[in-house]
Amino acid sequence: MTPATLGYVIRHVPDVARSARFYEAVFGLTARLIHESGSYIELDTGTTTLAFATPGLIRNLGVDPGTAGKAPPFGSELAFVVADAEVEATVARAVSSGATLAVAPVRQPWGQLVAFLHDPDGLLIEVCGPVGG
Repeated sequence: MTPATLGYVIRHVPDVARSARFYEAVFGLTARLIHESGSYIELDTGTTTLAFATPGLIRNLGVDPGTAGKAPPFGSELAFVVADAEVEATVARAVSSGATLAVAPVRQPWGQLVAFLHDPDGLLIEVCGPVGG
C-alpha cells in the first residue's frame, strides 16, 4: 500500500474571506484558489493546503459540518513553524490581526520556542520555532 499524503486541512467558517485575510496577514500565505462564489478559498502552505469553506458549501455536498464557526473545534490545532527569531513578531501580528493570546512565547525544556493563540474563529494556533531552536 502506498501511504496517503495530507493534502488539505479545511476549516468551515462563517466568513471565508476574513479567515483567509487573517492567515495571509499573519503567516504570509497566499491564495492559490478562490471560488467564484467566495465560499471557498485555498491558501498555499507548501505540501498541505489550508482551505476555508462556508458551512453552506459543505452542506451542498451532503455533509453536515455541525457547529462550524460557532464553537472552537476542541481537540484541533494548527501549528505554524517559523524561524526562532520570528516567533514573537508572528505572535504580535496575529494578535493585531484579531487573534487572542493564550500562552506567550516560552522556551520549552527541549529547546523549542512555542506560543499559543486562538484565531478569530476560536481555533487553537501554535506558533513555534523549529525543534532545538
